[in-house]
Amino acid sequence: MNGAASARSWPLGLSHRASYSISAVLEALRGEFRDLSVSKLRYLEDQGLVTPERTASGYRRYSEADVERIAWVLIQQRDHFLPLKVIRSRLEAMDAASEQDAPGPPRRPRPVLIDPDDVATVTGQDRATVEAVARAAEVDPHSADSALIQAVEAIGELAPYGLQMRHLRPVFHAAQRQVELVALATASSRDVSAECADAMARLASALVRLKAANL
Repeated sequence: MNGAASARSWPLGLSHRASYSISAVLEALRGEFRDLSVSKLRYLEDQGLVTPERTASGYRRYSEADVERIAWVLIQQRDHFLPLKVIRSRLEAMDAASEQDAPGPPRRPRPVLIDPDDVATVTGQDRATVEAVARAAEVDPHSADSALIQAVEAIGELAPYGLQMRHLRPVFHAAQRQVELVALATASSRDVSAECADAMARLASALVRLKAANL
C-alpha cells in the first residue's frame, strides 16, 4: 500500500500527502500514547498496518492520514485488546469501503509544520542554510516539522568543525556511523586532553541530534 494505493487507504477524508518525519509523528501522538517509540512505529509498518512513503535516501515520511491510522491501531490495542490479526482485518475492510461507508476518525492535533523563516529565527541560521539542510534531508522546507529545527541546530554546531553545505548529504547518510566512531574514540583514548575530550563530546552530541532528526 504505497503511492496511488495509499491515497485510497483509510481514513479517506484526510490528507495523504507525506509531509511528516517519524519524529514528528512521535511528537504528535506521545501525549496520548506515552509508550510509543520509533521501534513501535517500525513494527506497525513491518506488520503492514501503515505504509509511510520513503524518500530516495530511505527516510520515512508520513501523511496526516497515516498519523490517524496509527492512532486508531494503538487505540484498538490499548482499549479493546485486539490482536494485530484482527486489527489488520478491520483495516482492510475499511480500506475497501466507500467514502460514505467508511468510519471517520476522531480529529487529533496535526504535527506542526514550520515555515523556513521561523526555523531560521529559532536556530539563528540564515534561510539559505535552512533550505540547504532541508534539501539534504529531502524535505520540503515550506512544510517541514520540528525535526528540521533539530537538524539545522546540529548543522550549526558542526560548522566550526569544517562542515560545508556540500557535505550535508553525506553527513546525513553517515551520521550514525560517525556517532559510533566518536563514542569509541572518547571511551578508549587515555591520552586525550580535557579540552579535546569536551570538544569530542559536543561533536558526538550534535551528531546524535542530527541522526535523531532523520530517523
